[in-house]
Amino acid sequence: MSNSSFSFLASESGHTLDNPKKAPWKILLVDDEPEIHQVTKMALSRFTYDDRALEFHHAYSKAQAMEILQDIEGISVILLDVIMETDTAGLDCVREIRHSLNNKDVRIILRTGQPSTIPEHEVMLKYDINDYKNKVDLTKSRLYIVMTSALRAFEDIERKAALISALEDLNNNLEERVAERTSELQLANLELIQAKQQIIAQQQSLLQSEKMASVGQLAAGVAHEINNPLGAIKCNFDVLSDYIRDFKVNLARLGTSDVELDIAEITEILDDTRVDLSRIEKIVKALSIFNGLSGEKRATINLKKVIEQYAADLKLPLSVKFLPEEGVCWEVLCCPGQILQIVGILHKNAVEAGSDINEIELEVTSCQNSIRLSVKDKGEGIEQSNLNRVFDPFYTTKPVGQNLGLGLTIALVLTKHHNGEIKVESEQGLGSSFEVCIPKEG
Repeated sequence: MSNSSFSFLASESGHTLDNPKKAPWKILLVDDEPEIHQVTKMALSRFTYDDRALEFHHAYSKAQAMEILQDIEGISVILLDVIMETDTAGLDCVREIRHSLNNKDVRIILRTGQPSTIPEHEVMLKYDINDYKNKVDLTKSRLYIVMTSALRAFEDIERKAALISALEDLNNNLEERVAERTSELQLANLELIQAKQQIIAQQQSLLQSEKMASVGQLAAGVAHEINNPLGAIKCNFDVLSDYIRDFKVNLARLGTSDVELDIAEITEILDDTRVDLSRIEKIVKALSIFNGLSGEKRATINLKKVIEQYAADLKLPLSVKFLPEEGVCWEVLCCPGQILQIVGILHKNAVEAGSDINEIELEVTSCQNSIRLSVKDKGEGIEQSNLNRVFDPFYTTKPVGQNLGLGLTIALVLTKHHNGEIKVESEQGLGSSFEVCIPKEG
């Protein structure tokens, strides 16, 4: 086809941009006649849309067109001749662009110099094209209109694609942010739970310390006040027992049997009273622990040897396991008698908990700055609701008269005397574990 196939009006012109700031639109011209390329480029040389000029790429066959589309990204509009190397080269090119390359975005404008070859409506129905024009009808003004419409449609497609991509990114980022925020909230919630548990533990420790201080002052006073009259009562009781014994001897000499029944009852009462006095004496002795503890002085000892000797002297067997950390010695500054008293109390408590004596284990660990004494049993265990009460004075689950309920209280006092801590873990039916941690330097 010759240049006469195009007819441009000299008076028609578009908006021009001498110094475009944006990247140009990429336009692909596909036609087997070089003159068509020249005329089209000349007609659109000053065309702009959205402050963007045009950048032309040229193909003279279907094969060249497909090669350019594969090599160059972002082509917006294709001005495609229908009849080139074959009568259907342009239509075949459309099919490959849409299906083989799967390019649904580029705007395709078919141009033909022989409009009667294939009816326009048939082409529009069968092929995914955006416009179908007769080359003769494409004046400069109409070419501007066609190009503006095609670029506007391509811009809308790009905008929608960008919006979809942004929404996908937002959705992905939102999921990540939600997961991240959820993780942060879970971590914060865990920290709050830990902080709450720590506060509760501190409150319980403070309450226990205040309770022990109050009980200590009261117990020390009570022990002191009771001890004196108790001594007098015991002395009088012994004198009274002697009188009753002599009285029974004298009655036997007189041969009087009328008061024998009364004497038997008096003797029984005295026996019961002796038991009660003995229990009171034990309580007073136990309470005296609050009255400045004992006079034992601290000394540096080899704790391992002391406990080994203690376990060997016990009548009941006690399994002892020593776990020293590497490079750590067993030298400890403490009151040895009080440390052994703590072990004895915890051992006795394990036995009274119903654990088999062969299942009780004492684990002694020497750390860098402290020692840990852990007594584990497989007894009845302690209800969770009672764990906070086990160190309270006179708390016991045994029947009245069988247990004073001061053993663990004394163990706590002796531990505090060494600036240490004692804690308990227990589960009903599975046993209990008492752990004492004492600084090596006292």
